[in-house]
Amino acid sequence: MRRIRCDNLIKRTTAILGNNEGTSLVLVSILAILVLMSVVILRLATTTFMASSNRQLNQDQAYELAASLGASIDELIDSGKYDLDSVVSDRNIFPKKTDFAGLSNTSVEAWIYIKPGAKILVVTAKVKNAQYVYTKEYAS
Repeated sequence: MRRIRCDNLIKRTTAILGNNEGTSLVLVSILAILVLMSVVILRLATTTFMASSNRQLNQDQAYELAASLGASIDELIDSGKYDLDSVVSDRNIFPKKTDFAGLSNTSVEAWIYIKPGAKILVVTAKVKNAQYVYTKEYAS
């Protein structure tokens, strides 16, 4: 068994780092570390942006569902095709619907609530964890 002398190893390491081969070795190591750090940072940033965009997409879909149903019902009321005077108590005018193509965990429903001097249309849409509530008040 051969014995490795410690001072021989130190001299050899110093000699490698002292000439051009050693400098390029250190430079390549630093560049490799920088590239790997950049990849890790880009991966974290991409994951964060994707999660944020998915959350924003759910909020936008909930808004579109509630706003479009609310606008449609409002148009029916304004054109006289739906009589608000016939509503005498809180009433579900659009039962909860949950089967939407391409959207999972989604529901939308519309109610008319009665308060003194007004009737309120409330449309609630939920998409996954996002929720949007459309309201419009009509004077009685």
